[in-house]
Amino acid sequence: MTGNTTKPLFCLLFRVFLQLVSAMKIIDYFFASRPMLHLPLWSVYLVSLHRPDQHSGDSFGLPSLITMICLSLLAAGAFYVNQIFDYESDTLNDKLGFLQRELTTARGFMIGYLILSLVGTTIAGLTSRLMLLIFLQGFVFAWFYSASPLRLKDRPLAGLLANAWCFGFLVPITVGPFTDQHALAAVDWASSFYFFFTVASVHILTTLPDRSGDDATGKRTIAVAVGPTAARILALVLMLASLAVAWAANLAGLVYLSLFAAILILMATLFGSSKLDLFSAKAPLLMLTILAGFYYPGYLLFIVALLIACRIYYLRRFGIIYPRLT
Repeated sequence: MTGNTTKPLFCLLFRVFLQLVSAMKIIDYFFASRPMLHLPLWSVYLVSLHRPDQHSGDSFGLPSLITMICLSLLAAGAFYVNQIFDYESDTLNDKLGFLQRELTTARGFMIGYLILSLVGTTIAGLTSRLMLLIFLQGFVFAWFYSASPLRLKDRPLAGLLANAWCFGFLVPITVGPFTDQHALAAVDWASSFYFFFTVASVHILTTLPDRSGDDATGKRTIAVAVGPTAARILALVLMLASLAVAWAANLAGLVYLSLFAAILILMATLFGSSKLDLFSAKAPLLMLTILAGFYYPGYLLFIVALLIACRIYYLRRFGIIYPRLT
């Protein structure tokens, strides 16, 4: 009798264990999608959405939430693909190693990229042809940015333009076109050009800390191709270009953001400081997030909750405090 009852109990415990393992894997894949790196997408979208001159464009509703989720699905897929093809350089640069620690698999990342990208593109594409076109670009760029034969991320100019185009120029366009009717008329082109220059500037700064590891693995980022000083100067010029766009379009909050960021980049250029490089890359995002939270207070509460979740996860899984401002 004891043996008969022990076996079903063991099977039940084993099934529970499998469910726990499966749940943990889902959590690992969630954080492997780098949710904190989705902040630029969300913040750019929300700041672009806030248009007091057009009341219909200033309200956050279900269509806006769906668009942000679809953007995150594309971003998650892009980060999955990136980790697959950057395995070697991420190891040298001591990046967070989901694949290195076997918390995830390359096959799982590839399946995740396809499913998340297709779902996000399909849902967004149902709203308008323009949205479909935008998301198809994101789908394609996510692959060719990291994968052969193009590997845009390893080409200095192409990698820079791909980031500025997808994360800067295209995201503000998704604010307006929920229907085909007058879709292009609803686009705030000033925001698109502003974020194109801002994202390009910040992208250059993010390549500076990884310069040694990228150079050792043959990756030709801007920082590797032109050197740290020239990269900082180019980042400064692009940030000043964003300042000019914000000034001309009377985007007051973004004027101050670009001005502060330009001062930080100038200081990093003058002192040649790697710490200032990192802070110069993170400060504009922090300011943009605060600005988006000022427009939509619920967003800040969501970010705080996500930050706490990330801190707990990375401390337990990797033994580190992440994310950090400096």
